[in-house]
Amino acid sequence: MRLGLRLDRWRLILALIYLASTTVLVVKMASPVNIQIIVQGEQDIYVREVSNIYTFTDMLIITVAAVAMASSGLSLVLMGRISLEVKPKSLEPIMKTLSENEGKIYGLIRDMGGVAFQSELVEALNLSKSTVSITLDRLEAKGLIEKRKRGMSNVIIARPSRQPALR
Repeated sequence: MRLGLRLDRWRLILALIYLASTTVLVVKMASPVNIQIIVQGEQDIYVREVSNIYTFTDMLIITVAAVAMASSGLSLVLMGRISLEVKPKSLEPIMKTLSENEGKIYGLIRDMGGVAFQSELVEALNLSKSTVSITLDRLEAKGLIEKRKRGMSNVIIARPSRQPALR
């Protein structure tokens, strides 16, 4: 659970950086400045106004905002692709400690990407609703899954793999 919270905080921070840098970039790009060039001779003063110029400071701010926007946006995209799946070899010790129904259900949840509706498990395994419910309660007690109520159904989420508690 802590890993999920840490990732959510990082996503929030990256999203805020992305939004702030995008805002700064749009504001700076939309508002170039006008400058006056004044040349003073011995008797004459020449004044010329040049419009739509970006100063060195403006260009520096635009560059930093663009880099921040690109890096935070790319990080957000790549974070969405990071998988926290456990390698199959590390599941072997856990699977040995589970009963037949627990192994079937836990394996199916993992095969479905770690998230499944309880009703999907009942249909896929041809087990009764009560058998699936009781087995899920046991898996939750062992710390292998988490049941979340969504309306009238349950969403089952596989937790990151670890040795189950012996009971």
